[in-house]
Amino acid sequence: MFGPGITPYLALAIVFALACEAAPFLRRDSQNIHVWNHDGAVEYQNSSAVAAANVRGSTFYSTTIALNSEPDVFYNSFVYMSMPRGGKGKVGYSTEDGAEYASSAQMSMSWSTFLYGEDAWVYVSTLDPADTISSANDVTIRPTTRGFTKQMVNPTTIRIFVPYQAQGYRFSVEFNTQLVTTYNTLSGSGSGQPSTTPGPNGVPIHVEPRNSLLIFAEAIPTGTMATDLIPSTGDIYYPTSGLLTGVEDINHQIIYFQPGVYYMGSNYAPTLSSTVQWVYLAPGAYVKGSFEFQGGASWLKITGFGVLSGEQYTYMPDRNNGLNHALTGKCDSSCLKLFQFFASSTTSPHLDLHGVTIMEPPFNSFVVYANSESDLNQFSMSVSSYHQVGAWYWQTDGLELYANSIVENSFFHANDDVVKLFHSDTSSTNIVIWKGENGPVFQFGWAPRNIQNININGVDVIHNRIWWQDVKVNTCLINHAPSAVDPSSSTTADTSKTIQDLTFSNVRSEGMNMCLIRIWALSNMFNINVNNMWIESWNGMPAASQQSVFHALSDSAGSQVSIGNEVSSGQGLGLSNYRISSTQVTKAASNWQDTAAGRLNFDANLWENWNAF
Repeated sequence: MFGPGITPYLALAIVFALACEAAPFLRRDSQNIHVWNHDGAVEYQNSSAVAAANVRGSTFYSTTIALNSEPDVFYNSFVYMSMPRGGKGKVGYSTEDGAEYASSAQMSMSWSTFLYGEDAWVYVSTLDPADTISSANDVTIRPTTRGFTKQMVNPTTIRIFVPYQAQGYRFSVEFNTQLVTTYNTLSGSGSGQPSTTPGPNGVPIHVEPRNSLLIFAEAIPTGTMATDLIPSTGDIYYPTSGLLTGVEDINHQIIYFQPGVYYMGSNYAPTLSSTVQWVYLAPGAYVKGSFEFQGGASWLKITGFGVLSGEQYTYMPDRNNGLNHALTGKCDSSCLKLFQFFASSTTSPHLDLHGVTIMEPPFNSFVVYANSESDLNQFSMSVSSYHQVGAWYWQTDGLELYANSIVENSFFHANDDVVKLFHSDTSSTNIVIWKGENGPVFQFGWAPRNIQNININGVDVIHNRIWWQDVKVNTCLINHAPSAVDPSSSTTADTSKTIQDLTFSNVRSEGMNMCLIRIWALSNMFNINVNNMWIESWNGMPAASQQSVFHALSDSAGSQVSIGNEVSSGQGLGLSNYRISSTQVTKAASNWQDTAAGRLNFDANLWENWNAF
């Protein structure tokens, strides 16, 4: 189905791509490649919401896959597309929602997921005649460190060699013709405004594709991994595609969504029966809705390479208002989350979350509730090959890592805190992040905490559109925000709480960036290490807007939290091999200051508590 905004050329290109599915040289599947489509349930349009029973196909890109061992046999890999607010506009409200800039700039996010078992070539074709290339250098693959071989096939097609690895790859394919610069106009006396035009005083913030394309190349599960991730026996319920009703009455252990389109509507968010422990979204399953799990089970699973989409919900859908937009500005506990859980100390539940793509969350995408902090600390999870796309609204966080949890080999597009580090004994490895304008990449603040042994390693921030002119308390690559109860107070700390052994290693942030780190310490802090942090460049904002800060706050009695001595004993905040492009920032080189390369504006009384070396 073709909608408004589709040019005759684009319609012809899409028809050609669809017709190719029946061509002798193109297959749907094989032992070492798994792709899928949504025949008869696709709308190729970028002007409005799609019908409930349809998915949105990309109007900008098509992809085909060829195994390296069979280079002349092609497999069509469906390209989904997300657009701000799902094309439905502001439903039930007129206030800001965080999607204003992306909507006015006519942005979109396309993606294609395929499963593979050997080296493969990914062919990407543009569907707009204006998107042409003269060489492979007109296309950038991010993260740029992937080093994939890329070859121009014709003026609208490039092919990319993706070697097989069990961890898979998640990357962006960016055509120069799609690049757009975001500016801060520096208008007014506060934050300024983002714009695609600089105006008389504007400065560049970031460069990114207006219509982006992501490729998720994931390994085909085999052996015990397949047994663990794909249900084949047991108490399984198979819903019928189409309108979903009575989901809360499904009294089976496993809900298995087969390929097809399922939808719940904008005012339905089921709480699953306590018997449900596993939701499986098969490759090609596309579910518009959400799931709330009850407590009581010792294990939970959400697996498969299908999609869970929040596109039918309005922004901030409040359970206290019939899932219509929240009547008040705050609904942290009552607003819908696409995945919601309850932790109980009697069962110590562990969640396996693998392969699923979350699309267009209308608020936080993932939250666990509990009756107490000790109960919450009983919940753990293992997350891998997880993807979040189309996070246009504010409050579209990534994941909160609960105690004894890991996240690895995943991708996040988020417009708030991407990874929340509020609990002990967690690790984040091999993550690709596309950062929206709101919130930091890593957040471990907002309240005093006792946490330890947190490790982050191998994170690629491929885009970072943070643009605020004033020094926000909840921004930068790394952030410990002041008290959520009173962010302006300097006496909200708790000297009985301690954060220690928190390590960020090998974090790269490509393109232009706003700031490195801002800390308002609400707890004692020891052994906070940032190793091999690389920032490609600062954006065009004034240096005062880009400053990193480090404050040690006090409790209500005036006692300041303790920070370890970094200079003499290496127990404070250490910045090891912190680089801006090729420039290493060190105290010895005296290039750390707020107007120098490092952009550090740490409190003078903390001089012994941090070091850059």
